[in-house]
Amino acid sequence: MDTIRSASPHDEAFLFDMLYEALFVPPGCEPFPRSVLDIPEVAHCAPGFGTRTGDEGFVAEAEGAPVGAAWVRLLRAEDRGYGYVDDDTPELTVAVKREWRGQGVGTALCCRHFEVVPRMSLSSDVRNPVIGLYPRLGFETVSRDDNSVTMLRRD
Repeated sequence: MDTIRSASPHDEAFLFDMLYEALFVPPGCEPFPRSVLDIPEVAHCAPGFGTRTGDEGFVAEAEGAPVGAAWVRLLRAEDRGYGYVDDDTPELTVAVKREWRGQGVGTALCCRHFEVVPRMSLSSDVRNPVIGLYPRLGFETVSRDDNSVTMLRRD
């Protein structure tokens, strides 16, 4: 990874790609169809990024190409995501291209985010290996059901 830059509305297509990558698929299971991005609880994370109050994001690049992204969006109870905590806490989405995982890109993106938005929530599948990273970054579990956990990083 060479650099981390602010995300802009021009990154929307890449954010959709990263949103798809963020969806955990257990080993041995078929990947989700790309149409999963049309499910309202998923879809509202990326459309029109940078045009809504509270949108903040960063893109990691290597050799001039994007390799990962982390962004937050403030969602309301009537349009909540899986990581919803309350109307004042933005939800974090973070993903890294498969070939760049395990190299600190996601951690660097999150840490850059904390400089701008210290309080945020997220949702993760408990079977996802990245789940162990979040407590080290200051996230605490606030709810859990089945295989999903919602975590909060307080300011």
